[in-house]
Amino acid sequence: MPPAARPGPGRFSRRHALMLMLALEILVVGTYNADRYRRPGISVDMPTTYGHVIV
Repeated sequence: MPPAARPGPGRFSRRHALMLMLALEILVVGTYNADRYRRPGISVDMPTTYGHVIV
């Protein structure tokens, strides 16, 4: 089996592009969902103050 062809030095491969796209997607999705975090528990009463839950 012949050795795998390696890109030359300083070359941006498809694998690096895919890893960069995945990292950017994780950052974007994580930033979008950061404000939507809900603490675990069952809501019994929802007070008027945002982020407060009586469990």
